[in-house]
This record gives sequence, C-alpha cells and structure tokens, in this order.
Amino acid sequence: MLRKIWFLLFMLGSVVVPYVATSSSDLWKTVSGLWSGSSTGSGSAPGPPASSSFATVDQSRAKKFGETPVSSNAIEGAATTDLGEVIQFDGSPAWVMSRWPRVSAGLAQLDLQGYRVPLVTGTGVDDLAGSLTYYFDKEERVGFITFHGSTGDPSKLIALVTSRYSFQKQTTNDPSLGLYQAKQWNGKPLSELRIRPARVVRADQPRSRFEVDLAMRRP
Repeated sequence: MLRKIWFLLFMLGSVVVPYVATSSSDLWKTVSGLWSGSSTGSGSAPGPPASSSFATVDQSRAKKFGETPVSSNAIEGAATTDLGEVIQFDGSPAWVMSRWPRVSAGLAQLDLQGYRVPLVTGTGVDDLAGSLTYYFDKEERVGFITFHGSTGDPSKLIALVTSRYSFQKQTTNDPSLGLYQAKQWNGKPLSELRIRPARVVRADQPRSRFEVDLAMRRP
C-alpha cells in the first residue's frame, strides 16, 4: 500500500511540468506550440490554441451544469480501468468539471476552449499518469485532445488508438521514437501518438519507463 501511495505522488508530480515535444511534422509543431505558449502549426493541421490563460474550476461550478461531482477528493478524479472512458470525443465541459475535482480552464483562440485535468488511471505497469486536455468548440463538442505523461507499458494505449481511431505504426529515422498516426485522405496526419523511453530508466520505477505524447483531432 505504501509503495502505491508513493507511486501516485510521483506520478502526480509529473503533471506539473509538461514535456516539450519536438517534431518535423505539421501536426506536432502545432501541438508543441501549446506547451511553449505560441503556435507553430502550419498547413491543414489546426491544433490547440496559440495561447491560453488558465484558471482553476472546482466542483461547485459543476453543480450549476446539473451533474453530480465526484465524491473523491483526489485531484486526479475518479479511477478508471478503461482508457476509452476518458480518451474519447463524447464528453462535455459539464462532464469534465463533474468528473475531476480541479480543472484548469483556459479561454482559447481559434474558437476552442481548453480544460486540462490530471490523469492517473491506476497503479499497473500499463496505466497512464500525466496531463490530459480537452478542447471544445462553440457547440461544446470536443474537437481536440492532448495527453502528455508516462507509463511503464504503452501497449494498452496503443491498442486503444489503433482499434478505435485507426492509428497505424509509422516508420521513422529515429530509433528511439515509436510513432503512430491516423491520417487524412491526402496523407497528412490527423492525429498522432509519440512514445519514447524515459531519459532515465530506473529499476525501482517500472511505471515510468516511457514518455507518452498524444494529439488527437476529432475523426
């Protein structure tokens, strides 16, 4: 039990400082602009807002939307055994604010508003821990999802994006990069998953062996 508590504390710590990804693809240039605070996207790969001013929204606001807040006081919200429950495009701002006790809500450009939450799916080797962000359009539909975090085994996440969102493994010149993409009709990436080994892999931290970055646009 003590070991699990220490793991959760370590994982939650990783949410604070987002990892800045680098890439030559149009999609990932756009996504990296989110973390750096400026938009670098180009072509037909629109992504999250170029800049945001984030504020915390607590569960008291969720009540105004007619949904029952989660009972857990943990900032990562209710536990989930199914990644598809949280990595999906059917949610609403009310759902986000009712599921997570604390939400960072940002007024965004490009007619998108972001809601960022901490995500810890469990203590298994194939669980995820990190920062998950939903971007909603004017009709309160999820248009874009990003996740940055870590895992000890990315197979569960890979299975989700390949089976549900038609991601396919791509060949790269970087032997350290595992790249999966869903593409548009013209061959340009619509969504992208990047997996790299952690900079330091420790035997006593088997659940943080890989760094994971996911950028998904509504199919």
